[in-house]
Amino acid sequence: MRMTRSRAALAIAAALVAGALTPAASAPAAAAETVTLDAQVASNAKGAFEELIKQFQVKHPNVKVEAKYLGGATIGKAIDEGTPIDVVLVGSTIVAKETQFIDPVTPVLRNKEMILVPKSNPANIHGLKDLANPGVKLSMGTPSSAVGKLASTVIQNAAADYGFDWVTAVRKNILVSSEKGSDVVAAIGLDCNAGITFASDVNPARFLAIPIDDKYNVVSTYVMTVTKNAKNAALGRAFVAMVASPQGQATMRKFNYMAPH
Repeated sequence: MRMTRSRAALAIAAALVAGALTPAASAPAAAAETVTLDAQVASNAKGAFEELIKQFQVKHPNVKVEAKYLGGATIGKAIDEGTPIDVVLVGSTIVAKETQFIDPVTPVLRNKEMILVPKSNPANIHGLKDLANPGVKLSMGTPSSAVGKLASTVIQNAAADYGFDWVTAVRKNILVSSEKGSDVVAAIGLDCNAGITFASDVNPARFLAIPIDDKYNVVSTYVMTVTKNAKNAALGRAFVAMVASPQGQATMRKFNYMAPH
């Protein structure tokens, strides 16, 4: 039977409507835009932070975290200069004077000082007092760095028992001085035969760890925050919250950090 012109028009219209109502599943979906989070992180926290990045990206697959592992003084200067940083992890003393530029801080870990020597212990070091002995080549942080300030505080605390001459001898034994805690550790066993660094840097495969008496030692708190002009503040705060969560804190414990409270 030949279709009339009106019935043909109706059929064409119905086909067009059906096509318009067909689910768009066959059309290629637009890929989610990748967001980059800029992070500045105290260098001694690199191992833990790299693992935390992986955990965050499981929940946020379209987020790429680009981290710079720096000395605390460098991070503090960047904040002070208004650099937009989405995630900051640094010693609490570094950001104490930067509160106008950052969100309220979240404590995420505590650390304390430790003497590290190569496993062969060539300088025969058994305690803090031995760091003044002839032949000791000491690695320490610079006075402006977090690791350096804390090591200096340890030495000052011990001066009450060991005396001014001991402090002078220790200072003369400093061969490597770096702003980055990771550089302080790297020098131990190469240029230096001892270093004052963080307890979290203990690696039994490379070092002997010599504890520092609690009456001389210093416990430091590290915090996370987001700068006021961060480009991705909401995601930065989500990262901070994850690190403060039970999952993030379990990762911190794996890397020998103490709980923040």
